[in-house]
Amino acid sequence: MNCGKFGSYVCENCQVGLWEEEQICPACRRKSRYGLRHKYCHMAYGLDGLTCLWSYEGIAKKIIKKAKYKFFYDTLGELINLPDGEEYFYLRKFLESGSVVVPVPLHEKRYRERGFNQADVIGQAFAARHKLAFDGHLLLRTRDTGHQAGRSRAERLLALENSIKIANWKLKIPQAVLLVDDVWTTGATMSECCRVLKTAGVKKVWGMVLAR
Repeated sequence: MNCGKFGSYVCENCQVGLWEEEQICPACRRKSRYGLRHKYCHMAYGLDGLTCLWSYEGIAKKIIKKAKYKFFYDTLGELINLPDGEEYFYLRKFLESGSVVVPVPLHEKRYRERGFNQADVIGQAFAARHKLAFDGHLLLRTRDTGHQAGRSRAERLLALENSIKIANWKLKIPQAVLLVDDVWTTGATMSECCRVLKTAGVKKVWGMVLAR
């Protein structure tokens, strides 16, 4: 993906081009050591925590863009390893609580264009690596909200309003969900998914994205 050397998508030398991202509070989007929502940040039906693994630049950006637009989605496996360090302590605790991995849904139109949902690919790979349950059919995007690039957070939230729902109420609603996507920009999509999950009865929702 970077130097062109045969053997792996990211060789040992090029791994220095992957930069861990600073963790933020999912409500106010200011620095939070473990990605926990600040105690003073009250957000109805909001994320309990957020983990952003890598900075959206360099090799991480190249991998995500090639997966999303050139369909090299198997390369995403290079980004799903949890780095060592105490920054991920509460995420690891959340994973041990029996959480179910749920991807941010993609509208059917976008799915037909790409042939896959990148959040689904990330979620399945992460769940398999960490021996977690995976549910790719819990959430459904009912309306194509168009491309979000260039929109403000307020515009994104307005476009997303009532566009995501529980796909089938006959399915068992998990108590804890790890909500997965590729990139955190404003957090609007993940926030709307979290609202839907919590109003449906999910007690805890932690967000995880490959990059921010």
